[in-house]
Amino acid sequence: MLKLPPGIEYEPDPIDVRYRRSQRGLCQRIKKIYNGITERLGDEGLDLIRDISAEYGIEIARRIKEREDRWDVKAIGMFIIKVFDNMRAEGEVLEFGEERVVISIPTCPYPMDSVDMCQAHITMEKELVKSLNPGVEFFLEKSIPGGDGVCLYVIRNKTG
Repeated sequence: MLKLPPGIEYEPDPIDVRYRRSQRGLCQRIKKIYNGITERLGDEGLDLIRDISAEYGIEIARRIKEREDRWDVKAIGMFIIKVFDNMRAEGEVLEFGEERVVISIPTCPYPMDSVDMCQAHITMEKELVKSLNPGVEFFLEKSIPGGDGVCLYVIRNKTG
Protein backbone atom coordinates (compact mmCIF):
# COMPACT_ATOMS: atom_id res chain seq x y z
CA MET A 1 0.00 0.00 0.00
CA LEU A 2 1.34 3.39 -0.92
CA LYS A 3 1.53 6.04 1.77
CA LEU A 4 -0.52 9.00 0.55
CA PRO A 5 0.03 12.66 1.40
CA PRO A 6 -2.17 14.10 4.15
CA GLY A 7 -5.72 14.78 2.97
CA ILE A 8 -5.53 12.36 0.01
CA GLU A 9 -7.74 9.30 0.42
CA TYR A 10 -9.36 6.73 -1.80
CA GLU A 11 -11.37 3.56 -1.31
CA PRO A 12 -9.33 0.60 -2.58
CA ASP A 13 -11.12 -2.13 -4.49
CA PRO A 14 -11.64 -5.41 -2.60
CA ILE A 15 -8.60 -7.69 -2.75
CA ASP A 16 -10.27 -10.29 -4.96
CA VAL A 17 -11.15 -7.62 -7.56
CA ARG A 18 -7.62 -6.18 -7.48
CA TYR A 19 -6.08 -9.64 -7.80
CA ARG A 20 -8.30 -10.65 -10.72
CA ARG A 21 -7.58 -7.42 -12.63
CA SER A 22 -3.84 -7.58 -11.96
CA GLN A 23 -3.57 -11.24 -12.91
CA ARG A 24 -5.52 -10.73 -16.16
CA GLY A 25 -3.34 -7.73 -17.03
CA LEU A 26 -0.10 -9.62 -16.33
CA CYS A 27 -1.21 -12.55 -18.49
CA GLN A 28 -2.02 -10.18 -21.37
CA ARG A 29 1.37 -8.52 -20.89
CA ILE A 30 3.17 -11.89 -21.02
CA LYS A 31 1.33 -12.72 -24.25
CA LYS A 32 2.33 -9.37 -25.79
CA ILE A 33 5.95 -9.87 -24.73
CA TYR A 34 5.97 -13.37 -26.24
CA ASN A 35 4.46 -12.06 -29.46
CA GLY A 36 7.04 -9.26 -29.62
CA ILE A 37 9.91 -11.67 -29.04
CA THR A 38 8.76 -14.06 -31.76
CA GLU A 39 7.94 -11.27 -34.22
CA ARG A 40 11.43 -9.91 -33.82
CA LEU A 41 13.41 -13.15 -33.45
CA GLY A 42 11.25 -15.82 -35.10
CA ASP A 43 12.17 -19.37 -34.12
CA GLU A 44 15.06 -18.07 -32.01
CA GLY A 45 12.44 -16.18 -30.01
CA LEU A 46 10.53 -19.40 -29.34
CA ASP A 47 13.81 -21.00 -28.27
CA LEU A 48 14.40 -18.11 -25.87
CA ILE A 49 10.91 -18.51 -24.37
CA ARG A 50 11.52 -22.27 -24.00
CA ASP A 51 14.91 -21.73 -22.38
CA ILE A 52 13.65 -19.18 -19.87
CA SER A 53 10.55 -21.26 -19.11
CA ALA A 54 12.70 -24.37 -18.59
CA GLU A 55 15.03 -22.54 -16.21
CA TYR A 56 12.05 -21.27 -14.22
CA GLY A 57 10.51 -24.76 -13.97
CA ILE A 58 13.80 -26.20 -12.73
CA GLU A 59 14.09 -23.39 -10.14
CA ILE A 60 10.60 -24.10 -8.82
CA ALA A 61 11.33 -27.83 -8.59
CA ARG A 62 14.53 -27.13 -6.67
CA ARG A 63 12.62 -25.02 -4.13
CA ILE A 64 9.68 -27.38 -3.61
CA LYS A 65 11.59 -30.67 -3.52
CA GLU A 66 12.43 -29.89 0.10
CA ARG A 67 8.73 -29.89 1.08
CA GLU A 68 8.13 -33.50 0.19
CA ASP A 69 10.28 -36.44 -0.76
CA ARG A 70 7.60 -38.35 -2.67
CA TRP A 71 6.79 -36.75 -6.03
CA ASP A 72 4.57 -39.29 -7.74
CA VAL A 73 1.87 -38.54 -10.33
CA LYS A 74 -0.73 -37.57 -7.71
CA ALA A 75 1.60 -35.28 -5.74
CA ILE A 76 2.80 -33.58 -8.92
CA GLY A 77 -0.78 -33.37 -10.19
CA MET A 78 -1.88 -31.65 -6.99
CA PHE A 79 0.97 -29.15 -7.28
CA ILE A 80 0.08 -28.37 -10.92
CA ILE A 81 -3.57 -27.97 -9.89
CA LYS A 82 -2.45 -25.37 -7.34
CA VAL A 83 -0.37 -23.59 -10.00
CA PHE A 84 -3.40 -23.44 -12.32
CA ASP A 85 -5.61 -22.32 -9.45
CA ASN A 86 -3.15 -19.53 -8.61
CA MET A 87 -3.46 -18.39 -12.23
CA ARG A 88 -7.24 -18.35 -11.73
CA ALA A 89 -7.63 -20.89 -14.52
CA GLU A 90 -11.19 -22.11 -14.85
CA GLY A 91 -11.56 -25.78 -15.61
CA GLU A 92 -11.95 -29.27 -14.25
CA VAL A 93 -9.83 -32.20 -13.15
CA LEU A 94 -11.11 -35.07 -15.32
CA GLU A 95 -8.82 -37.78 -13.93
CA PHE A 96 -6.87 -37.99 -10.69
CA GLY A 97 -5.22 -41.37 -10.29
CA GLU A 98 -1.96 -43.10 -9.48
CA GLU A 99 -0.96 -43.33 -13.15
CA ARG A 100 -2.52 -40.23 -14.71
CA VAL A 101 -3.93 -36.80 -13.90
CA VAL A 102 -5.85 -34.89 -16.58
CA ILE A 103 -6.83 -31.23 -16.28
CA SER A 104 -9.25 -29.60 -18.72
CA ILE A 105 -9.04 -25.83 -19.19
CA PRO A 106 -11.67 -24.35 -21.54
CA THR A 107 -10.19 -20.82 -21.63
CA CYS A 108 -6.48 -19.97 -21.63
CA PRO A 109 -5.62 -17.29 -19.07
CA TYR A 110 -3.02 -15.83 -21.46
CA PRO A 111 -4.63 -16.56 -24.23
CA MET A 112 -2.09 -17.98 -26.65
CA ASP A 113 -2.61 -17.66 -30.41
CA SER A 114 -0.41 -20.51 -31.63
CA VAL A 115 0.42 -24.07 -30.66
CA ASP A 116 4.15 -23.29 -30.91
CA MET A 117 3.82 -20.39 -28.47
CA CYS A 118 1.75 -22.50 -26.09
CA GLN A 119 4.28 -25.34 -26.25
CA ALA A 120 7.13 -22.92 -25.56
CA HIS A 121 5.24 -21.49 -22.59
CA ILE A 122 4.43 -24.85 -20.98
CA THR A 123 8.09 -25.81 -21.06
CA MET A 124 8.06 -24.50 -17.49
CA GLU A 125 5.60 -27.20 -16.39
CA LYS A 126 7.38 -29.88 -18.44
CA GLU A 127 10.75 -29.15 -16.81
CA LEU A 128 9.19 -28.74 -13.37
CA VAL A 129 7.61 -32.20 -13.61
CA LYS A 130 10.74 -33.80 -15.08
CA SER A 131 12.89 -32.25 -12.34
CA LEU A 132 10.57 -33.51 -9.60
CA ASN A 133 10.41 -37.03 -11.03
CA PRO A 134 12.12 -38.06 -14.28
CA GLY A 135 9.69 -40.99 -14.56
CA VAL A 136 6.69 -38.64 -14.89
CA GLU A 137 5.83 -36.50 -17.90
CA PHE A 138 3.65 -33.44 -18.52
CA PHE A 139 2.18 -32.71 -21.92
CA LEU A 140 -0.66 -31.00 -23.70
CA GLU A 141 -2.97 -33.59 -25.26
CA LYS A 142 -5.36 -31.01 -26.77
CA SER A 143 -5.02 -27.26 -27.19
CA ILE A 144 -7.31 -24.36 -27.97
CA PRO A 145 -4.72 -22.75 -30.28
CA GLY A 146 -4.57 -26.09 -32.11
CA GLY A 147 -8.29 -25.93 -32.82
CA ASP A 148 -9.55 -28.05 -29.92
CA GLY A 149 -12.39 -26.85 -27.72
CA VAL A 150 -10.27 -27.17 -24.55
CA CYS A 151 -6.71 -27.54 -23.41
CA LEU A 152 -6.09 -30.96 -21.86
CA TYR A 153 -3.01 -31.10 -19.68
CA VAL A 154 -1.80 -34.59 -18.81
CA ILE A 155 0.57 -35.68 -16.06
CA ARG A 156 1.40 -39.39 -16.24
CA ASN A 157 3.97 -42.03 -15.58
CA LYS A 158 6.13 -42.43 -18.68
CA THR A 159 5.35 -46.13 -18.67
CA GLY A 160 1.58 -45.38 -18.59
